[in-house]
Amino acid sequence: IEGDAMKLARRLAREMGGHVRTHRQFGTAHWAPSERVWRALGVPRAGREVPSGVDLVTARTEFYTYPTALPEVARSSIKQDLHRRDFTINTMAIRLDPDHWGELLDFYGGEADLRNCVIRVLHSLSFVDDPTRMLRAARFEVRLGFKIDPRTQELITSALPLLDRVTGSRIRHELNLIFQEGEPERIVCRLGELGVLSGIDTDLRCDEWFSRKCRDLREEVNLGPFGLGAADSSFLHLSLLTYRAGREAVDRLIGRLQLPRDDAEDLRLLQDLRDTMPPAGARRPSEISHLLRPSPARVLAAAWLGTDPGTLRNQIALYQEQWRLIVTEINGDDLKAMGLKPGPLFGRLLRALLDARINGDVASRREEEALLEALLTTIAGDAAQLARKRGDA
Repeated sequence: IEGDAMKLARRLAREMGGHVRTHRQFGTAHWAPSERVWRALGVPRAGREVPSGVDLVTARTEFYTYPTALPEVARSSIKQDLHRRDFTINTMAIRLDPDHWGELLDFYGGEADLRNCVIRVLHSLSFVDDPTRMLRAARFEVRLGFKIDPRTQELITSALPLLDRVTGSRIRHELNLIFQEGEPERIVCRLGELGVLSGIDTDLRCDEWFSRKCRDLREEVNLGPFGLGAADSSFLHLSLLTYRAGREAVDRLIGRLQLPRDDAEDLRLLQDLRDTMPPAGARRPSEISHLLRPSPARVLAAAWLGTDPGTLRNQIALYQEQWRLIVTEINGDDLKAMGLKPGPLFGRLLRALLDARINGDVASRREEEALLEALLTTIAGDAAQLARKRGDA
């Protein structure tokens, strides 16, 4: 709106019904029309595409007090408002006033760039004002099948050092948007080609391994057994991007992106798990279970993704789907009934029984009882031998 959007919203509500919520700081308003208006417009009031209302925004201009700063805004014309956009293809608007209904406003060549499939910034300081536009340029280019124009690409290269001055949370937000795209690996690799990836951290790289793992995540992995869903997608993609980077690089990136505590802890757990995983098939199921048990499900999913197909990957899946659910029939109450006192011995015996169950060495209560008897006999023998040695000493 050229003028006061909040004032217009209140007038619409007064004349046509509904209610208004305003944000004076930003010069914006949200008008939720009455049912009469929705019916007149033929908008259904049920189903997935039901609008909550109409957003009205005061046309404004913005200026930056220094490069990479968040902009300060002031009321202005629609032409200056459109000049705030990232790329020319974002700068078009359609007039809604009756005398010019449907007229296209295209001050910056957006329609031509849209037809020619070009991603182009509006001015030479665009990436200086906001370096996160580099990430959005690659995202739109890949999503739309467009091409960043040569001059815009030169401006990206010139502005790469300014990425260091952008807050980590803003870069993380852009990465999360990329990870939600249909083929995020293509965007990440494009960022690698542009130098943006190494501008975020020198140990980040996009190659065939990362691309293949992203395709696995998208096309082959059933996250159901891990109890994960779409909300975990960003973490899993970030895990793949950092999986081979090493602990030092991961710690550095955690600080750079200002990751939430849960994400930071899980990325570190993944690094620990990667470093301690044995060669394929080198350990029994119970040993693998002990190794995996401290890790949350999404860390296990990331480890599964990062591991190449083979015995070890199968073991991770088996742990998640079967081994972690195995329980013994003999429990602590049974040990008490045998006259054993709770203590470290309890844990040792129960762990041994559980390991035997996981390994398939026992399959029934009777077999557990036989193993327990053998364990107690061995423990008693060890204790007697130790007592004799002390007596001889």
